[in-house]
Amino acid sequence: MREVEVLPRLRGLREATGPDVRTLRIGGWRFSLEGLEAHLAARLERRWGGFLSPAPCASPRASIRIVRGPKEGWLDPPARGERYRVDGRREGGRIVIVSYNFALWQEEEAGAWRCALAAQEQEPAERVLENAVRCLVSRVAVEEGGFALHAAGVVDEGRAYLFAGPSRAGKTTAVALSAPRTSLGDDFAIVLESPGGYSAPTVPFDNAEAAPDRPEFEAFPLSGIWRLFHAETARVERLDSARAAASLMACVAMPWTHPDLAEQLLRQVERFVGRSRFEHLHFRRAPDFWPLLKSGAPRST
Repeated sequence: MREVEVLPRLRGLREATGPDVRTLRIGGWRFSLEGLEAHLAARLERRWGGFLSPAPCASPRASIRIVRGPKEGWLDPPARGERYRVDGRREGGRIVIVSYNFALWQEEEAGAWRCALAAQEQEPAERVLENAVRCLVSRVAVEEGGFALHAAGVVDEGRAYLFAGPSRAGKTTAVALSAPRTSLGDDFAIVLESPGGYSAPTVPFDNAEAAPDRPEFEAFPLSGIWRLFHAETARVERLDSARAAASLMACVAMPWTHPDLAEQLLRQVERFVGRSRFEHLHFRRAPDFWPLLKSGAPRST
């Protein structure tokens, strides 16, 4: 992030991109998206399918007002070979999250945020806005006692199984190999503490950039999380609690964007590995890893 403060610059950005309002539903949460241009709202509808509703929400978990930003954005252009960047910090008692083409920051009202989209043509606006929304969803997950992961997920016999890891770890491949099991999304997952253990809802964020028209909104009981590693034969590697917490933290989505929640996030990850099932899954391009996942029950709480 550029060293100069960005919040004074952001406060003056108030012009909405358009008049439209949409409600994004994820599990039991509703997020209000306000100030959308009509064409951007239409692209989000195609991207998020039935997760997005035109009906306004009276009591959203959080609201985002979309405003017009400058052309140059907030981070310097990516260096050659650099992966996607998003940074967060505190300014004036508020959280400010920035990437190349968006800035997301807290308003004075609790649960209210503003998101400025840069006037650029390099990246589709709906993708830029989704990245901002992912940041907010990951924050809400921590506030609600859970965490968000770079992970894919599927449902088998009414239970969720999550496959975590960085890009090219094999998350999309693991979902494809798990067919015909229902996908929870192949790129981003939410883990929440629930009575008797943990659960994971279906999310609209998927590498296919499309979501079903009639998604399941329930949160499924979570059987476990497996961090993926490519191998010639399938095997499961169990870890001690310290190594497990460190490995799982490496898969958490954008933890640095919420500096005020860092200690809470770490405690919740440590609590998960102490109560539930987290392992390393070494797998090949074959579905023969599934008996390994089904062979061990989650530890009792």
